[in-house]
Amino acid sequence: MEPSSSSTHLQPPTYGNLITVLSIDGGGIRGVIPATILSFLESELQKLDGEEARIADYFDVIAGTSTGGLITAMLTSPDEKNRPMFAAKDIKEFYLKNCPKIFPQDR
Repeated sequence: MEPSSSSTHLQPPTYGNLITVLSIDGGGIRGVIPATILSFLESELQKLDGEEARIADYFDVIAGTSTGGLITAMLTSPDEKNRPMFAAKDIKEFYLKNCPKIFPQDR
């Protein structure tokens, strides 16, 4: 059956037959936890594949809820060269600086 013009065409997996998914949980300021883990993972990947390696290079789909969505946007938003605008190491600093404004605590 031919796909209709209104159907969405899915891209094939980047490598092999598996689709890799990174799912990042929400949790407000606790987003600093996945930010720290992703920073470490990216630094290890850079040791193997070079300084330009980014988390987005290793996953077909990256998704998140709430603060995980914010991290997803930072990991996948393209710059003018169509590369990820932020490195994972940038996310923790962003959270520490901006989260009191983004996730204010009720007192």
